Amino acid sequence: MSDKNFSCNPPEILSPVGDNDALLGAIKGGADAVYLGVGEFNARQGAKNFTIEDLEAAIDLAHSHGVRVYLALNIPLKQKELQHALEIVDRAYAAGIDAIILQDLGLLRLLKEIYPDLDLHASTQMTIHNKEGVEFAAGLGAKRVIVSRELTTTEVKDIVDHSKVGIEVFVHGALCYSYSGKCLFSSFLHDRSANRGACAQPCRRRYNFLVNGREIDERHIGGSYPISCAELSTLTGLEDIIKTGVVSLKIEGRMKKPEYVTASATAYKAAVEGICRVGENPTREELEAREAELAKLFYRGFTKGFILGEKGVSHPKYSSNYGAFLGKVLDLSRSKGNTKLTVRLEENIQVKDGISLFTRERMLGSAVTGIITITGEQVKSAKKGEKVGLEISSKTGRAVQRGDDLYLTTDTQLLDTLQKTKLEALPVSLKARARKGERFTVEIRAESGKSAEKYENKENKENEESSKTEEPAYAEFADDYIVQEAEKVPTTVEQIKKAMESLGDTPFEAASIEIEADENIFIPVGVLKNARRKAAEFLLEKTLKKNKKEQKHPDLANFNHLCTVESGAENKNEVSKNEVRKNEVSKNEVSKNEVSKNEVSKSRIRAKDTASKKLLLSVEVQGISYLLQAAESGADIVYIPVSRFEELMSPKNAEKLEDLKAERTELVFRVPRITHDSELAELKPLLEKIRDAGFSVACSSLGAAQLAKKLSIPFVAQKDFNIFNAFTASTFYQAGAYRATLSSELNLGEIKHVCETLQACGDSGQTEILVYGREVMLVTENDLLKPLVDQKIVLEESEVLLVDQSGSEFPVQRLGTRTLIYNSKVLDMLKYVQNMKGYGVDVLRLDLSFNTTAEIEEIVEAYKEALAGKEAKLKPISGIEYTTGHYFKGV
Repeated sequence: MSDKNFSCNPPEILSPVGDNDALLGAIKGGADAVYLGVGEFNARQGAKNFTIEDLEAAIDLAHSHGVRVYLALNIPLKQKELQHALEIVDRAYAAGIDAIILQDLGLLRLLKEIYPDLDLHASTQMTIHNKEGVEFAAGLGAKRVIVSRELTTTEVKDIVDHSKVGIEVFVHGALCYSYSGKCLFSSFLHDRSANRGACAQPCRRRYNFLVNGREIDERHIGGSYPISCAELSTLTGLEDIIKTGVVSLKIEGRMKKPEYVTASATAYKAAVEGICRVGENPTREELEAREAELAKLFYRGFTKGFILGEKGVSHPKYSSNYGAFLGKVLDLSRSKGNTKLTVRLEENIQVKDGISLFTRERMLGSAVTGIITITGEQVKSAKKGEKVGLEISSKTGRAVQRGDDLYLTTDTQLLDTLQKTKLEALPVSLKARARKGERFTVEIRAESGKSAEKYENKENKENEESSKTEEPAYAEFADDYIVQEAEKVPTTVEQIKKAMESLGDTPFEAASIEIEADENIFIPVGVLKNARRKAAEFLLEKTLKKNKKEQKHPDLANFNHLCTVESGAENKNEVSKNEVRKNEVSKNEVSKNEVSKNEVSKSRIRAKDTASKKLLLSVEVQGISYLLQAAESGADIVYIPVSRFEELMSPKNAEKLEDLKAERTELVFRVPRITHDSELAELKPLLEKIRDAGFSVACSSLGAAQLAKKLSIPFVAQKDFNIFNAFTASTFYQAGAYRATLSSELNLGEIKHVCETLQACGDSGQTEILVYGREVMLVTENDLLKPLVDQKIVLEESEVLLVDQSGSEFPVQRLGTRTLIYNSKVLDMLKYVQNMKGYGVDVLRLDLSFNTTAEIEEIVEAYKEALAGKEAKLKPISGIEYTTGHYFKGV
């Protein structure tokens, strides 16, 4: 391990809690804080979760042991769900919750307005992966940001050093293959939204590749599960993470067992204390031993993750938990009752432990029914390094062959040890006064060390004043009993001390005891115990009471002003009710600050009277020839990658720009979905040129939106933001967006509700929905095709399809070292276009990124005809399956 020449402020250990047993497990493991969900409004609907009725008891239990509690409300919320979400937060607020973890920007703004004293944490579901994104969230009131898991320690440190809020990172547990918050795979395959906590985990299933129509053998990619991630484990590199200055280390696992919660909290707590507080660091061997223990509780391969520089985070060999490596089958013998597997052990084992066997057919599981030594002796357990025979069921044993790998999935001894771990108690100091003629009195005070430290606000910089340690909690109880002169056997100081030590089932332990007592006194044992018990009860009551607050009973109807774009809003683009943007393309003849009274500016929005409002058609394309075709075919708006700007502005395209100007076509330059800080810095000069030329941009990340806001560039908020409600849409309008593309997971009724709410709020920007195209299912930092590129199986122009077991084909696109996976079906709402006007949206969008110029012409013209009220049909493209997405069902 490296040197200790750095200032180490121990980050909190934040543990997952899916139910009350897991909460106890987290406390046993020494977690500083826990996060939990209530009902279905959280990103783990599959966990047992808590009811609003038992939330207060859970908070009290955690607080009584000095553990903070964060409520995860980290999903995008539909308009109709906001009031219920406020009611949940209101109950949690009154019960003493320490923070709310949020994905929905609309809810974030609401909570900041209603509960200014409540800490709000920006969830990793916001996909914040740069400094600008942190600044955007902080500007809305977030006190902490959980950054994307795709960042490296170098990137995290840079963010920490330049941010005024606390930064949190994941350090252990399951990884999402996609950037969190940007996955539609489960949603479009199974109608279960990953972004809303109901992921069906399609990434954990079998897939194979088709390259230019040819099936690729799984040996070329290492297995049948190419997009299944290994489990994140950063124990052996934890010091590098701590050096970044993050305030919290988060463990994933709200659906895992209590023993996992206890063991993971214990492992990371011990590692942090070893790195930050002990004279020397834990050794690699110690950390690896801890990691091996965690593997016995849940394991599908470990990766150090992107945060520690490991790019290959997928684990194609197998996608389910299969435990720690136990050894290879050296020999085997079968009998009628069982099968004996000879193996040299890589882990200790005992009878009744569970093992998994990686056979040529599939992974199988079995319990160990017997252990036989090489001398033939039956034993109950065996040690690592020993060569033994393991007896398993004959049914499972039939599939096993020599050379198969064995894994330990259930270590009964480890589980027993973890289950018997005692709850961590808070240290207190007691002082008993026993003076003749006075009431017997017990004072109890929380130690300024552990308990105060657990409640210390660890968020950095901006919160330095608030992070000062509070005075330790104190309580006193004076019994009615008056201390008497002893008539026979006196009460000794030792007897009083012993009574004070026995704190029973309270969350306290006596760290120090002071006795002030006269000689030759008598106090009944019952009085001693009662006084000590009452003093402890008073201290606990005080400890819990300081977190309680009054409910506010907020009514959503009272906060419609939050979805109104105020006249003085920064970077506001003069967006009025039902306005329509028509950005004329020119050759730099209009500057960003020169707007003619009667002329539509390139960076302004042309207002339309409500009665004459018409639906506009926008088209997304990849190249300039496609752009020209879309404009010629009648597109009102065209989205094109920002990388095409220089080419478009070159002298050779001057005439084409004039044509676009004549067409009055609005051009919007699309910023990449993911832009880490270095990439955003490279884009900044280009964005300035786009601004100076009078164009706008389309943003898919909070960092890009924040940069556009700073540079005074009008922007479109893309559907990647998961905009589910009017308050979220208005958040972007106030930041400088003139158009918001609503989430593809909303149905038509929900879209109408959003648009009606925006209408009722007053001035607003445009709303847009996607009605045609192949949806991006996910974007991942993992270079999925690299093995095939390295083997020259995939070339630059290759058509690559990911194929599931049902035969559905998902196009795969390689962008640098990132990967995009698209839906196997194409969305097409042509036959319903004439009804769209009744839903309140302003723009219908066609994503024609995969289409030829001929197809673009046909599709755009068909939609224009439909918008004009004419009968329109499209000739189906061969081999394409079509869908209406979620518009008639939702999620």
